[in-house]
Amino acid sequence: MEYSLIKLLHIGSLVFWLGVPLGAWLVLKTAERNHPENNTLLQQVSQVFFITLIIEHIAFALLLISGSWMAISYGWWNTAWLNQKLWLVGAILLPLEIVDIVLGNFIAAKASARFYQQRSLSLWQKRALSIYHGSFTKIAIIIIPIAVILIMYLAISKTPLM
Repeated sequence: MEYSLIKLLHIGSLVFWLGVPLGAWLVLKTAERNHPENNTLLQQVSQVFFITLIIEHIAFALLLISGSWMAISYGWWNTAWLNQKLWLVGAILLPLEIVDIVLGNFIAAKASARFYQQRSLSLWQKRALSIYHGSFTKIAIIIIPIAVILIMYLAISKTPLM
């Protein structure tokens, strides 16, 4: 029973970590494309998007906690599959999430709020928004699903990739 509850928390956190921000980002991009003149709508959608980042990062923390809990509780620390999974998390996902927390929750969120309040943005704030909603998100949308598929394979099969 305990394993089932921890696993439910783990998988539920995965869904909230991936699904909520991706959906919100798609809505934001659609609103920007279809209603570029409606500043009020774009401001509201942007605010919701940045709120979802908080949900995303709480879910990611719960994902790490529940995964660690299972690894400790069930003696998986010295298994090859878990070591590979931890390498993927530590080398790919954790750095992306740290950048996302700093850039998304703090820098881009504040710059976006200033933009929709029609306050001037510094060159640095404009660049941060461009990077966050442009290259950073595009890279994350490609890298994260690949890493997650590999991680899910490792978790489900409990066999190493090589």
